[in-house]
Amino acid sequence: MYNENILKDITIVNKWFNKENKQNEYKISHVKGFWSSNDGITISNTILIKNDGVKVIIFMDQKGYVSPEEYQKKYLKGSWTLKNDDYLIKGYVDEISTIANYKSLYECMKITNVAIKDYGSLDMQHYEIIGE
Repeated sequence: MYNENILKDITIVNKWFNKENKQNEYKISHVKGFWSSNDGITISNTILIKNDGVKVIIFMDQKGYVSPEEYQKKYLKGSWTLKNDDYLIKGYVDEISTIANYKSLYECMKITNVAIKDYGSLDMQHYEIIGE
């Protein structure tokens, strides 16, 4: 499917609600994956619809994944999750910043759908993330 040579750095920006100070915090994690973006339009009768999108493949053998529910219960250093309204950034980003800064400096996507593809051989199982 995809070999190691085409896997790129992807930064995951997870939103986490800190119950102690009652504020949202952003946590950054790094994985390797395949990033595919498309810019396009759809023509329907006389209507033009912008049809841009991003699809990211992250293999399940990446260390640190926890379910969104488990992530929210207790953030553990080195853990990450995939859930709607979190962000993925193409490339390696080390500093925590605002989402607006990420969008202006990097190719960035907001997660709108996560599909778990856990069938087939172990080296084929992956998360398929779609966003805008």
